[in-house]
Amino acid sequence: MKRNIIFGGLLGCAALLTGCDDLSPEAVDFQVTANKTIVHVGEPVTFSFDGNPNFITFFSGEEGHKFVHRNRVELDPSDIASSTLSFTADSKYGTQTGTFKVYLSKDFPGLSLKSAEADKALIESHAWTDMTEACGVVDGKKVVVKDVDLSAYQGGLVLAFRFLGTTEATPQRTLIITGLTIKNELKNGKTTELKGSDLNFNCFDVTPSNPDHDPYKKVVSGSLMDGTWSLIKLLSNNEIQIRGGKEGSATWANNDDWLIADKLQLNACTPDAGENIKDISRRLSTYTYLFEKPGVYTVTFLAGNASVDGQKSVVKELKIEVKAAE
Repeated sequence: MKRNIIFGGLLGCAALLTGCDDLSPEAVDFQVTANKTIVHVGEPVTFSFDGNPNFITFFSGEEGHKFVHRNRVELDPSDIASSTLSFTADSKYGTQTGTFKVYLSKDFPGLSLKSAEADKALIESHAWTDMTEACGVVDGKKVVVKDVDLSAYQGGLVLAFRFLGTTEATPQRTLIITGLTIKNELKNGKTTELKGSDLNFNCFDVTPSNPDHDPYKKVVSGSLMDGTWSLIKLLSNNEIQIRGGKEGSATWANNDDWLIADKLQLNACTPDAGENIKDISRRLSTYTYLFEKPGVYTVTFLAGNASVDGQKSVVKELKIEVKAAE
């Protein structure tokens, strides 16, 4: 009899412990209403809440704040109005021709920066698209290259510049590239731009003449070095320069110098974001918002409860029509 009592007590304790171990989140009960569903620009909309969520995230439905795009990391090509490349190329001094080349690639894998032999073979064997003629660059002249079409490179773009110099003529050319810009214009009116400093350039000198004989050498501070790409003013002025040199200088040599950017995905985008308007430390029964442009917006509230065992959530949507201010 005593053993039965003890056993029953243990069962009771086990049941109690089991109950304490149930840390699953509470089911979400959440309702939302708006005091108005048709308003004018600048007229506040007040949303009222009922239920038990510990967390609420608000998506206004405006560009950049759409719930449906919260996980989007790539734009559909149909969302992009144009993708373009622009820069100014100033070719100075010397008499050589064919000294400056512009290349594009969809799939160049990038330099290893470890094996000069392998990287040289990779560059020379890759199927680059020569854009020099399309860019209209001319030896000995300053040329403004504007809005070269990049629409075929949405899924992948590698930009490369190449400088060639020969010891058969002196001095070799000096090339200055300024205003380097890759621009995306979206059909929703937004524009994104990348400058030269955003492209993370690496250098490769096929016949290195710098004092270290380093094929990956690039000058990022101090003074120019003949036969080596200079990025000294890239961050401050969006300027890239290479000076070929002249006969009698310590670095006088044939030059075949590449400047290659990291691969870009032009249709990449940042996921749309919501605003966290309530967490477990804040009580919230209403929320007021102002729309700044006319339109019909799908306003979304993501409400949830969470625990160490997981989370539960519900989504509520309302349509708000915003008319032009009277």
